[in-house]
Amino acid sequence: MKRTIFSKTLMLLCVLLSILAFPAAAQTKTGIVATPLAQDLVKLFPDLSSGYIDFSGNGKPDQTSDLNEYVPESRVRDGQLQAQEILDFIIANWRFISLDKLKAVKAAVKASPGAISELIAIDYGASLDEALSLREQMGDGLYLTPSAYREAMEKMGGIVTAMVASYKKEGPKSDAEFTASRDSLFAMIDKGYPLPLDLPVEEKSVLSTSMVSVILKEKATNPARTRTAIRVLALVKSTDAAPYLAELAAGKEYPIEAMKALGEIGYKAAIPVLAAQLKTSSSPEVRKAALNATGVIGGAEGLDTILDIVKPANRESLTPELFEASAQALAGIAQKGNTDLRIQTALRDLAAVSKPAIRRIAAGGLGAFNTQASLEALTALVNTEKDVAVRKAAVAALALQKGDTVMGLLLKVIKERDLDPALKSVIILAIGDNPLGAAGIPSLVESLADPDANVRTSARNALLKLAPANQALVTGALSKALLASSDESFLAEGTTLASVMADAASVPAMLVLLGKPFPEVKRIASWALYRIRSQTNPKVPEELQNLVTNENETIAVRVNAVRALGAIGLDSATLNVWETLVTTAQMRGEKYAMLRFYSVRALGELKTAKPQAIAALVKIASRDPDMEMRKEAVFALKSLPSGAAAQEALSSSFLDASDVELKVRIIEALSDLGSDKPPALSLELLGGSLPLSLKRRIIVSLSENPTEAAAMAILDGAKDADAAEFITAVLEGFPKKLIASVVSRRLRTESDKNVLAVLTSLDILFSD
Repeated sequence: MKRTIFSKTLMLLCVLLSILAFPAAAQTKTGIVATPLAQDLVKLFPDLSSGYIDFSGNGKPDQTSDLNEYVPESRVRDGQLQAQEILDFIIANWRFISLDKLKAVKAAVKASPGAISELIAIDYGASLDEALSLREQMGDGLYLTPSAYREAMEKMGGIVTAMVASYKKEGPKSDAEFTASRDSLFAMIDKGYPLPLDLPVEEKSVLSTSMVSVILKEKATNPARTRTAIRVLALVKSTDAAPYLAELAAGKEYPIEAMKALGEIGYKAAIPVLAAQLKTSSSPEVRKAALNATGVIGGAEGLDTILDIVKPANRESLTPELFEASAQALAGIAQKGNTDLRIQTALRDLAAVSKPAIRRIAAGGLGAFNTQASLEALTALVNTEKDVAVRKAAVAALALQKGDTVMGLLLKVIKERDLDPALKSVIILAIGDNPLGAAGIPSLVESLADPDANVRTSARNALLKLAPANQALVTGALSKALLASSDESFLAEGTTLASVMADAASVPAMLVLLGKPFPEVKRIASWALYRIRSQTNPKVPEELQNLVTNENETIAVRVNAVRALGAIGLDSATLNVWETLVTTAQMRGEKYAMLRFYSVRALGELKTAKPQAIAALVKIASRDPDMEMRKEAVFALKSLPSGAAAQEALSSSFLDASDVELKVRIIEALSDLGSDKPPALSLELLGGSLPLSLKRRIIVSLSENPTEAAAMAILDGAKDADAAEFITAVLEGFPKKLIASVVSRRLRTESDKNVLAVLTSLDILFSD
């Protein structure tokens, strides 16, 4: 009966579609089933009485592309929400709900009386536990969707800007406006909204000063606001306010909040204050805060005290939290660059204690040392540790060591049977980062077949990282494994990697994979050949043609095969690729639309001057009902040495074309083919309301054949003031004698002021 949060979410994918059909107007007052559990949930989320849960904390129900706060009737369409429907919604959206609220939901479910409630408690217990676990891992900050985050940042930024503007103006009105803006800021921060990360220096300064003012004025009367002000100073990393925070850290009212802020600011001058609290405070919470801040800042001044705390003789008096904080502080100091060997000695000692959490922290700290002693300690952990989290930390730390034995140990561990997937991923990434990682390439290739998706992704990323310096080894190992395998998932994974690397050495393997009985593998292999574009093996276009013409292959496979044929561009009297492409381009039926499209494109890439190919393209360009197909055919004709008949057909199709993009392409094609028709065809377009981007394309096409007719047509385009500067620059490149004659004659008759401006500019230029 247990269902994980993920299986529930899958179940809800279909059900949640009902959200879109749930009328917002009906949510003004929503019926809730009259059970103790449902009413407890309404107490936790009062907005449920209006049918939604205010995840974003903005006081209104949001319905955006990435969040819908209305609860759907996912189980019974009876006009009221059941407790189970609410729980489904809560579990599916656990990221948006605070840890305290999730715990309260779990408590309400567990304590609710009644036979059905008992079943609900059993049914939802595992899912709620998993949601709580995931929320704890994520941290208890406010979670915002991208759209909600953008909206919040705009609002927060506007508030801070208003504070700065009021500060600059001064006066009673500005004072009131400043206070109102500041109160709005406090309200949003209290809800968990983050500050914008890119505040200008001036705004940070005003914000910092105003928060210090709040602390000095209200620390005795308004603790909640004072704590918020301290948090803001931490968020903006205000070094100017750090001395005030150091005073608070030394006191008894707000030392924990102040020390946390000092740690986030990285204020090294606060280390003596932290050391003093660590020595003298009787509060475990204060001492823990001092330890955490010391580790984050990385100062050495408090080191003696921390080293003393973690001595075996003193550990028994520590709470588990304080012991862990002490270890974390030592590791933090090491990771900040302090190489005091006493830290290394202490961490090696801590790596052998009975508590896994301490061993994990110690392993991370040891990674900061590149010594034989740290290498030995980490090697011992990797070889003997039973706890997966500790072993992961040890492997990650070991990857930072420079010893020659590291690679051998990683290769030994990755071969262990039943290796935890998360640990395996860490090892794989460590191999990819190691200078000697080439030795692990076979193991990484083998890991592409792992049943765990994260392991496969790690293996792919590690191989891509190693490939630039070891391309032959990676391609060789991958090709060998692909040729020896019949596992569909591995073949798809490995072929995808080959397509990304696009190494010509993998072509023989891709050819073999084209014959595998797996459509997805064929699709990726043909895509790999498209990316590689190797012309050295005539067997490649032969096999690709077989795919294109085989009605038993999927359209996706055939499309990729056609694209590969065009990209490779290899043809011969034996292959006759052009015939395959012409036949494919003339197919009928919507299912073949993209197959035809890429066949037309491939004919242009192949540059085959066969009369049949040109005739097929001209027919498509002139009469095909699919406008995009016509455009592509015109573009393909640009690449081919078409004769007078093809040019005449294109000119005729211009008159029938209704799409302006198609008309522009026809002009471009005719210009490329050396036709004298483009100037006459361009007059109406250049003198009309065509977008400037298309006018530029026509002008450039006309300039390919700089005749008097072309110059006259281009000048007509200057009636558009936005095109004038571009036209002037293009005409400056025409033959001087030709353009001088055109300018002289047109100046006598021209009446358009924009064209006259271009003519005058050219006249001055050529008269010099």
